[in-house]
Amino acid sequence: MILNEQQVRSIVKGAYTIDNNAGEYRFHRFSKAQEQYYSEVSPRDFYVKSFATSGIRLDFRTDSDVFGFTYRIENASSRNFYFFDIYVDGIMELHRGEKDMWIKAGRIDMKLPAGEHRVTLWLPCLSAAMLSEITLDDGASVIPCPSSRKMICFGDSISQGYDAEYPSMAYTNRLADHFDADMLNLAIGGEKFVPGLLSQEFADSFRPEIITVAYGTNDWSGFERALFEERTNGFLEKLAEYYKGSKIFIITPIWRGDNHRVTKVGTFDEAIRFIADKAASLGLNVIEGRNLTPHVSGFYSDLRLHPNDFGYGEYTRNLIPEIEKGL
Repeated sequence: MILNEQQVRSIVKGAYTIDNNAGEYRFHRFSKAQEQYYSEVSPRDFYVKSFATSGIRLDFRTDSDVFGFTYRIENASSRNFYFFDIYVDGIMELHRGEKDMWIKAGRIDMKLPAGEHRVTLWLPCLSAAMLSEITLDDGASVIPCPSSRKMICFGDSISQGYDAEYPSMAYTNRLADHFDADMLNLAIGGEKFVPGLLSQEFADSFRPEIITVAYGTNDWSGFERALFEERTNGFLEKLAEYYKGSKIFIITPIWRGDNHRVTKVGTFDEAIRFIADKAASLGLNVIEGRNLTPHVSGFYSDLRLHPNDFGYGEYTRNLIPEIEKGL
């Protein structure tokens, strides 16, 4: 049977809204107002990236013997790969996609073990995946797996998932899994502290128990000092105002191989210290990012900045206890 719209909507996590166009589902992690903001300030870059399906998954229990779906892919980053991960009862059973994105449409079908099992499908982090004809056996059960809390992850490319080829390995997705959270990933590759993304209206529409913020590395490398301070202050002040009931964790920039440089902002240490001091002055939890990932180039896809799947594993392993301390 093909799942109906109500069933599909009930098993999706990580999407702020979902569009159904003649049976094809497009998942939005940003609000319409946020998408409009990016269409105005960065129509050819950040706006396109806003449609990436980072953090979006299907999560349900079923007694079906089969599970399948048809997909269509659109570019939503500078990367040319996409992959889907499927877990059954917490064990990865399938990893499939395209390394060079030559094929942007297809279908995936897989057999499931006999009996009732939990199935989790993680969508690609760095492209936009539209799904249709999501199928199970005729008459099979479709039981949503609700999360116990909500979560928002703000950040840049590293939080969006560059360069995890296994989408489930991105640190934000692993946080969502560990903390049993319906997580909105509001990260954009190349982004900096962005006050324009925040509004009281959006904060009221999705109230998270946990918020993580991981900007700063692009701000340090691409801004002048005055603009860096203005945008950092503006974002953190709005965040503290709009999300008074949330546990907010500010993750300072992780290690990068060229952190010896002095930019218009200053040294890497000076940028980190400014972010940390501002966050602390607002009563926010500060996590030292340089303690989270190895200072060894082999854990980064580009050898200096973006973690690979192994780097994300270390990132998550070290980050989870730091967040748990503040909950």
